[in-house]
Amino acid sequence: KGAANAKKPVLAIFHQSFVSGCYVGFGGLLSLSIAGNLGAAASAAPGVQKMVFAALFPVNLLLILNSGGQLFTGNAATVPMAVLEGKATMSELVKSWTISILGNILGCFTFASAAQYAGLLVAGAK
Repeated sequence: KGAANAKKPVLAIFHQSFVSGCYVGFGGLLSLSIAGNLGAAASAAPGVQKMVFAALFPVNLLLILNSGGQLFTGNAATVPMAVLEGKATMSELVKSWTISILGNILGCFTFASAAQYAGLLVAGAK
């Protein structure tokens, strides 16, 4: 996996990382929207709110796995192993890390900006 990620073209890494960043933003928004609007249920049993958040946030990871996306954290674990095994070079590692972190950050920022523009980040349910 690490060698395959390291050998991908820059545009492919960026696209997969950007979309994955959007998915992370989506998972956060989904979790906060539902867990944050539990109202009286959250006041009566604070553990329920935490459980709902914890159950919903991993949705982003399922989306990333199913779409073949790339997160910087995954690249930080797999690409160095490919370098140590001689299946990738240090320049490919730097390329993979740099593009994936930029793609993840820009994807998250773009999703957050779109959610803000659409009015999804207002307090309370309407």
